[in-house]
Amino acid sequence: MEAKRSKKEIVNDYDRIFFKHGLREDIHYYRSILSILGDIRNKTLLDVACGEGILLKEAQARGAKKTVGVDISLGALKKARENSPGSCFILGDGENICSNLKFDFVTCLGSLEHYDSPEAGCREITRLLKGDGRAAILLPNQFAMHALLDVLFRGRPGGEGFQIIERLASFHEWKGFLEENGFRVLKAYKYNQKPVIFRNGKLRSIKKFFKNILLYYITPFYFARNFIFLCEKKK
Repeated sequence: MEAKRSKKEIVNDYDRIFFKHGLREDIHYYRSILSILGDIRNKTLLDVACGEGILLKEAQARGAKKTVGVDISLGALKKARENSPGSCFILGDGENICSNLKFDFVTCLGSLEHYDSPEAGCREITRLLKGDGRAAILLPNQFAMHALLDVLFRGRPGGEGFQIIERLASFHEWKGFLEENGFRVLKAYKYNQKPVIFRNGKLRSIKKFFKNILLYYITPFYFARNFIFLCEKKK
């Protein structure tokens, strides 16, 4: 069982990540999430563990009325304020968010699995979601095809996570987790990282690029890298 981490350790680790090199995905990732949520014009959106604020920036560009980001890292919020100056930000823990506002949409992308208490984080999302609101939650697959192939051909996973707490689970385990903590899952999508040959202006590995193309297009649903769950509050 993984050792319990103090909040100070968690904050220090994420400040290290964000002040050193940051943590973000390609722009199509955030646009995909917003497309799943639907029409956000004149709606309110909360992004829990917002990181560098790219999703908030995209939400504002699509006409969201109010966008709010929460993150435990000051380094993350420093970048988020630069990327999305029209958004509001809360420096705080996703397991206990200092707000009583209710939102039309709440997102939490690849973060719950890193919480000290994912259950508490999940319940906070339901607390801040309007009764008719929608949440998009992205969670990582324990049985992702790329990891299974690494085990098949190399005898071990390709690499360990670099964040202080890491959890993986199957599709049905994550679905059950969400339903046990206040959600009804409306729909689920697979998400594999889109292959790109350049990132931040730099040429990436050609071999990895073609491998990712193959995985992106042929991976079956239950072997995807991540799952995006579209949820509503249980009535």
